Amino acid sequence: MKRLAFLAALLPFALALLAAGCATTPSPPPLGEAEIVALAKSGATAPQIIEELKRTHTVLMLRGSDFARLGEEGVPKEVLDYLHEQMIAEIRWRDSALYGPYGPYGSRFGFGWGPCIVGPRGAVFC
Repeated sequence: MKRLAFLAALLPFALALLAAGCATTPSPPPLGEAEIVALAKSGATAPQIIEELKRTHTVLMLRGSDFARLGEEGVPKEVLDYLHEQMIAEIRWRDSALYGPYGPYGSRFGFGWGPCIVGPRGAVFC
């Protein structure tokens, strides 16, 4: 009985410790196009700008004209290549999450919703 009372008294402290362990520090805000141009104009090298983009987890969805404008404004080609690679990686990640094996239609092998698939030798999976 004493052991149970001890565990009951210890429970709030354990929960407080767990809650404190779940606290995270906020990540820095991603850079915008203007900040990237400002870094380039301030004399930062391409590796320094790329390191800042990585630190802030910046992914920009840019059009071709945006890349051309950034290049004309002085952003190094290496930075533009990095921004393009990250944009493509983000698009691929989003597509895999949406259209992957457990995407909007769930599992296709009898455990979820979605269209039927004709497999090898005419086997039908719904």
